[in-house]
Amino acid sequence: MEKQRREKALVVVVLLVVIAGLTVAFAALSTTLNINGTAYLDAAKWGIRFENLSSPTRVGKATTTGTAKIEETKAAEITGINVSLMAPGDKIVYTVDLVNKGTINAKIDNIEKTVLTSEQQKYLTFKVTDKSGNEVSEGDILSAGETRNLTITIEFIKDLTKEDLPTNASTISLSYKLNFVQTDEKVTSAGQGSQQACTSFDKKDAYNVGDVIALCNTSTNKSEDFYVIKDNGDTVTALAKYNLLVGNIVTYNWDSGESFSVPISKSEIGYGLQNAESANDAGFPDTNIIKGAISFSESNYWVDSSNKLLSKYGSNYPADVFDSNSNLYEPLENYKAYLKNTLGKTSITTNLMTRKNLINLGCDADKNKCTSAQSFVYSVNYWTISSYDEDQIWNVLSSNYFAYYMNYYDQLLGLRPVITISKSEL
Repeated sequence: MEKQRREKALVVVVLLVVIAGLTVAFAALSTTLNINGTAYLDAAKWGIRFENLSSPTRVGKATTTGTAKIEETKAAEITGINVSLMAPGDKIVYTVDLVNKGTINAKIDNIEKTVLTSEQQKYLTFKVTDKSGNEVSEGDILSAGETRNLTITIEFIKDLTKEDLPTNASTISLSYKLNFVQTDEKVTSAGQGSQQACTSFDKKDAYNVGDVIALCNTSTNKSEDFYVIKDNGDTVTALAKYNLLVGNIVTYNWDSGESFSVPISKSEIGYGLQNAESANDAGFPDTNIIKGAISFSESNYWVDSSNKLLSKYGSNYPADVFDSNSNLYEPLENYKAYLKNTLGKTSITTNLMTRKNLINLGCDADKNKCTSAQSFVYSVNYWTISSYDEDQIWNVLSSNYFAYYMNYYDQLLGLRPVITISKSEL
């Protein structure tokens, strides 16, 4: 499987030109005051803008023309991001500060961005993320005086089949617009000087797929965040935002195919909890390091000596085979204990994604892509609980690849929990 991955990444294809723009907009402030007597309204200031746009970081054969810049007369607009991507794996990255120079907290009310066609999604990604690798999302709060560093990434997806490659040179105009409104909400802070904060979210009677929920540790002011994948009525089922920090740190050489692994120390801060760097290959081919990689199991325990599926796992494939025989079982149980005992979420249960879950969310098993799924579904590399055959397990890669690897493969994939929790405990 890895050999195929490397060979595909070496295919040189036709020129793809991308022209992108990034802007910030905001709702006009308006206040109606009906006061009997005398009142004083202090002047409020609204001022969200971009600052400190970096030079582009180029990966592979990617090139830029012209100079991207923040418009002097419109400090909330970036123009001139003109990119040429030549081959799978080519990537251009910019960083920029999003600054609230006003005196009013602001919240992202809406994000307007170019919707790529299903064909374009096969080979192109365009996203804006924060310093932790989280995609900017609706509901994010930018407090008065706050500066947030953003990363703009335009990438020619590296894991492609011949069928997914574009057949003609094309120019694609991309736009991305953040619409802010004033808000009284604040991000829960860990105190002065802290770099951590629990995620703020709106509690609802009914949740949509993709809504964020957060379970806060009030002692550390760090939350475990999840994306809702199903509203069950009194409970919600949700997918962890990141993989757990367990398993190994793997250094891999894509050219030679050689690698070496070092176990992650259990004394490392945040061990066993979600980590933005865990089993995420977003840095490839720059770093060639995967942190938090773990094999599914040491053996194909779900079959007998004749490679026939054991009856307790079903009668045919795909079969859900995750249990205490898996390497993922113990760290998942430890994580559940943390959520129950430390965070006090007594109703919580844990599991992993199934192949059926992913298909329901928009993944296509025949095309091996999550073409119609929301991006959070394939934001990191992770195992499912579903076996493809006697020794391979279905998984998802951050390149939007939905397929299967040998169960003992331990160089790329991580453990991404699924929880079900009572709404009353949110």
